Amino acid sequence: MKKFHRRPSRMDAHRGFTLVELLVVIAIIGVLVALLLPAVQAAREAARRMQCANNLRQIGLATHNMHDTYNFLPPAFLGDNTDAQNGWATWAALILPYAEGSNQFNKWDLKYRVADQIPEAYQTKIKLYVCPSRPTHVLSVNDFKNPGGALGDYAACFGTDNQFAKSNGAMIPNKPDVVTDSSGNQFLARWSGQLTMASITDGTSNTILVGEKHIRKNSLRGKNEDRSIFSGIRNTHRRMAGVSPDGSEVRPLQPPDSTTATSNSSFGGPHPGVCQFVFVDGSTQALRIDLDITTLSRLAQRDDGEVITGW
Repeated sequence: MKKFHRRPSRMDAHRGFTLVELLVVIAIIGVLVALLLPAVQAAREAARRMQCANNLRQIGLATHNMHDTYNFLPPAFLGDNTDAQNGWATWAALILPYAEGSNQFNKWDLKYRVADQIPEAYQTKIKLYVCPSRPTHVLSVNDFKNPGGALGDYAACFGTDNQFAKSNGAMIPNKPDVVTDSSGNQFLARWSGQLTMASITDGTSNTILVGEKHIRKNSLRGKNEDRSIFSGIRNTHRRMAGVSPDGSEVRPLQPPDSTTATSNSSFGGPHPGVCQFVFVDGSTQALRIDLDITTLSRLAQRDDGEVITGW
């Protein structure tokens, strides 16, 4: 029996999507993109957080290398801190030779205050000191009519107290002889370390060395005083954590949007829910922002003799 085949019509040859079908496809693509974007953003933040942790690990390694050379930990900063308007070099400058920064370190003359250095010494941004999750840095110019220096996102642990004489963190100030010459210029006659690994009697794995600064939202642009990394003024290079010995100040880890009175002297990173630290033993830890304040206090102190559990 002969079979008959229908010849395709012109309408069949040119048939396409209807408007409804096209809108459905566009809607599906929109939903898929909406589902994919958070995953991409989360992956990018995970990569940035990993880079931040690696920065801290390198800082810890440089600190160990300096200790091996001099048999003491780097001080939080040099000098006597008598002039809050013109600070001395900080730990961030001192560990440069041990963090592949010898060329940058050779521009410094540590006998003099930061403002007396050549600008290239203290205004050069160091990639190691920048957390990739932070907004773009702006060169700091502070209230004291002298350059605040290059900006950084990490700070030394100064313990639980802002008082220099009571500092019980892993990095404390250095107090050498400060001499004034015939022209009235002040410089350091000598400097030497004050703490060794043996001074960390609570254990190097239980004591914070350096962590992420909390930067107040209103300090992310403009003057940026609390982001300077090389100058010893204010709290630019150091932070406190926990409860001060007299109980007058409490400094918990700060979430990124915090603007409380003590937030500019507290730790707290830009990563959701955590703040990253390197401990004296060189290990890196991401501590919960809501970490118990008592535990945080014990981690910030090197020699309080308290047992640390549950962190």
